[in-house]
Amino acid sequence: MRKRHGGTAARKASGGVARAVTGGTQYERVLALQQTVGNRAVSIALRGGPVSVNLHGETKGNYDGGTSVVSKPKVVRAKGCDCPDEDPCLRATGTIAVAYHVDVDIRMPPVPDGLSECQERRVRSFLRDVLGPHEQDHARRLRTYNGTTRRPYSITGCGKAGLETEMSTKLQEMHDTEAADRATAADNHSAAIDPFVRPIDLDC
Repeated sequence: MRKRHGGTAARKASGGVARAVTGGTQYERVLALQQTVGNRAVSIALRGGPVSVNLHGETKGNYDGGTSVVSKPKVVRAKGCDCPDEDPCLRATGTIAVAYHVDVDIRMPPVPDGLSECQERRVRSFLRDVLGPHEQDHARRLRTYNGTTRRPYSITGCGKAGLETEMSTKLQEMHDTEAADRATAADNHSAAIDPFVRPIDLDC
């Protein structure tokens, strides 16, 4: 499960300047502050300080582990096995095909409470145009797990029963190793675009 990050605070007004404007009526103090630092800083100060949000998206993949199909093996007598005479060395050859699928779940954060209409619009725009596409990129990268692989196998064993046991063990190992490597590769491909931090200008 991967956790994605986006969003931060906008610019802050200067506390030092705000403290320097003292005395007079509230109107006079606001007017003096406007003349000193501008309307935008005054707006932040009157709200009680800068508003900030830190939004997170979450995109995770549920890997199915793969479904394998083994072709009917071609079995021939072989050499090089340490087998008793009654269970001669046999070799089986064929192909193992594995189909992989991942279900991807994307969860986007809600718009935080306590924002002005303008700030809500900017957050919704961020979710739609910045964080949303980023999470979709994660989903696309996780889906590189999908697909079908086909690999040949060549397995030896002593006698029919011994060969069947060797085939069951080694084909399962081939499947499990490839499935784990494929999931790891998709996870790493997704993680390559993190950390993801983008500013949201809420100074409005």
